[in-house]
Amino acid sequence: MIFMAFLRNPFRTLRGKILISLFVLIIIPVVVILYRFYDSSEKIVQMQLYQSNQAAVAQKAQTMNDLTVRIITASSLIINDPETEKFLRSPSDWSDQYDTFIKLKSLQTKMSNVKDLLLDSDAQLGLYDNRGYTHTTWSAVMKAEVSSFQDEAWYKPTIQQGSGSPYWSVPYTLSAGGNSQPYVVMTRQVNGEYRRNYGTFLIGVPVSDFFYSDSELRAQRESGTISLLLDTTNELLLGDVAPSTAISGFTLQTLQQIRIETNGIRTISLDGQDYLVNDANIPQLGWRLVQLINQKSFADQLSHEKDKSIGWVVAWFFLFAIAFIILMLRVTSPFKQLAKSMNKVGKGEFNTLVKVKGADEIAVLGSNFNKMVGHLQDLIANLYDEQQRKQKAQFQALQAQINPHFLLNTLNSIKWMAILSNAEHVSEMIAKLGKLLNFTMRNEEEYVTLREELEYLQVYMSLQKIRYHDQITITIEVPESLMDCEVLKFTLQPAVENSIIHGNRFPLHIDIRAMERDGYLMLTLQDNGVGMSMEKIQLVETQLNQPHAKFSGIGIRNVNERIKLHFGPQYGIRIHSQQNEGVRMSLQLPLRRREPHDDPNLNRG
Repeated sequence: MIFMAFLRNPFRTLRGKILISLFVLIIIPVVVILYRFYDSSEKIVQMQLYQSNQAAVAQKAQTMNDLTVRIITASSLIINDPETEKFLRSPSDWSDQYDTFIKLKSLQTKMSNVKDLLLDSDAQLGLYDNRGYTHTTWSAVMKAEVSSFQDEAWYKPTIQQGSGSPYWSVPYTLSAGGNSQPYVVMTRQVNGEYRRNYGTFLIGVPVSDFFYSDSELRAQRESGTISLLLDTTNELLLGDVAPSTAISGFTLQTLQQIRIETNGIRTISLDGQDYLVNDANIPQLGWRLVQLINQKSFADQLSHEKDKSIGWVVAWFFLFAIAFIILMLRVTSPFKQLAKSMNKVGKGEFNTLVKVKGADEIAVLGSNFNKMVGHLQDLIANLYDEQQRKQKAQFQALQAQINPHFLLNTLNSIKWMAILSNAEHVSEMIAKLGKLLNFTMRNEEEYVTLREELEYLQVYMSLQKIRYHDQITITIEVPESLMDCEVLKFTLQPAVENSIIHGNRFPLHIDIRAMERDGYLMLTLQDNGVGMSMEKIQLVETQLNQPHAKFSGIGIRNVNERIKLHFGPQYGIRIHSQQNEGVRMSLQLPLRRREPHDDPNLNRG
């Protein structure tokens, strides 16, 4: 019944709209895109294959070049060694000449060490001595006719180099250790300081180590890939050119037929088949490594994989479409409710919650949304409370800048001094009191420098000395480098006042110090009062660290609260004391220096 209704008017229901939209907007476009994609995928994959193979060929050429450099370096260590020349100039009868025998053993050791350190275990080194001896790493010293190795194919070209430049023979069959296999052989003439041509030095590396092994060439052939090594004249040195490779007719002129496509890919036709061409130079030798990839083999593999992947994509796509329809029908309603609630939260209605049903992902999303709304409510409440406490602390700090009892006692002192001393010190006290009031009433400044705080404290202490008849002394030891550090206003005065009120000992001495420690500004106040017991210290510190404690005035609890509100919980006040040994109060603040352009006093008219 539902299906028939859908066929009669597919746009009448939400389900019909979703199905039609799925086919029109997703299935049909995807089918078209897939067809066009696979139509052009061959060129894309071909380009990727070409670039990847070019990188591999370049890496192989670099490896061959590195081995060439090590071979040349190894030969230089032997033929350029003065000890080698001394050995070749010594008498050849080392069985009777001990010194010569030692030089022989030294040469053999050097050849063995050079082989082990610079080359690998399959490399072979040999010195053909013009005195008629051969010194090799695969056999003992052997007596030989000079003419026997002068008939070797590499001998004359090596001698013609004259200066000892390397000559390369590829491939060269070298009988070493009872095994005959093709080698890449480098030979150099050994020249000395006194004369030229003491002999010929040879280093051979198996072709399988320098180029590709037989198993690697066979695997490449099976995949339609052929590797070739060409010399400086583009003559073929090494490569798989057997009849089964279909390029047995490879010649020098063949390379001139290479075509460069518009996309930069180079191709060549050999025996009616097209090949991709990758090559890389070996700088040390001037040779070139060329690799050919059969396009027909590549196209057949790609076509097979393409047909298989299209079938899988289509099958999985229809399964996905069915699952998508079911999922969309299920999640539409809860998402609408969630979206509506989110809109309300966006407008500031933080009491909005969604109904959570079940335990699936939609339910988890709804539950997390409800938790997020709850966290937002808590954050707003905490932020409001923190702002209120901060404003209250600032207001109380500014409102209670001067203790009323202190102000009353100071005014009484001024009055009696005026009566008893004919007003000689009234002007000085009034000036100090005015400076004190001026500092305390500068409400626009929340931070002051340590220098300004100490100046205010000095004025405060001068009035306290009058009140207590010089029974209070204070010493300040602050390095000049810390004077420009910023502190909260009224940081030190409440701590000093606390020592005066609770010290309970006269004469009272207060020592103030400042230092930089581990990137912090540390202020310490030490008095010689009666001190505090451990129980009293624990009680005071508990009151200090109560975040919502009620307080009045501008006591040390107020200072501690302001420090934590402005700088963070890691800062604040610590109290240390012992009975009858006074109290030491430590204030830890961030080390922040005020730059000259930050000084608000410079901007006043």
